[in-house]
Amino acid sequence: MAKETTFVEIGLDFDQHKWGLGVSTEIETVDHETRKKGFSKIEVREVYLRIWLFKKVLILSSKEGIKVSKKKRSNFKVLLGFSDK
Repeated sequence: MAKETTFVEIGLDFDQHKWGLGVSTEIETVDHETRKKGFSKIEVREVYLRIWLFKKVLILSSKEGIKVSKKKRSNFKVLLGFSDK
């Protein structure tokens, strides 16, 4: 079985939550990802803040520091995330 990485995100995300605010869990493997609403218990190894404004994403991570990336589509999200990676 492929190694799974679990991300739990809390915050403003209209892609995942009809009213904007909520909690979701994403489970990633090498070949696919699954997302579900709600909280999953994990062993937290990383905490991050992800801010997606238009086509730019800023990530402030306890493990990887500051990262900026570009996306193809425009969006707005502000999420506090926890990861077991």
